[in-house]
Amino acid sequence: MLILVSGKSFTDRVRCHRSRSGPANRMTDADDPYADLKRHRAPPEMLANVVLVPPKIQKRRQQFVKVPWAWIERLVEARHIATYRVALHVLYRHWKNGGLPFTLSNAAIADEGVSRWRKWEALGELEQLGLITVERRKRRSPRITVIA
Repeated sequence: MLILVSGKSFTDRVRCHRSRSGPANRMTDADDPYADLKRHRAPPEMLANVVLVPPKIQKRRQQFVKVPWAWIERLVEARHIATYRVALHVLYRHWKNGGLPFTLSNAAIADEGVSRWRKWEALGELEQLGLITVERRKRRSPRITVIA
């Protein structure tokens, strides 16, 4: 049985369709924007400024800190930016340690862009604001306890 659709048989329509998709109807390399991948590569000058971020830092950038309103209200009186940075780090470490006291090394706070001298200045300021207590130990990192 032969089925006629619009005057042509089904097999004629298939043959006709196949002939249209032949090489004459295909996209040429000149028309294809992805044929020449070298055109789409970044120039070496652009790649010279690209810095790969280590996985440890990438993971760290995904972290966040919850800041209690009591801290926000008291930190308004802080005089140094280092105090804010140390406060955020202290809150993060407080959460990470489950609320237990922890030591605050110079290396840990250096990642925040705070020098060892500014760290002590910030710890003193946070202690004056009544947010933490600092156990000072000779030649050892201070032990921090969060109060508020």
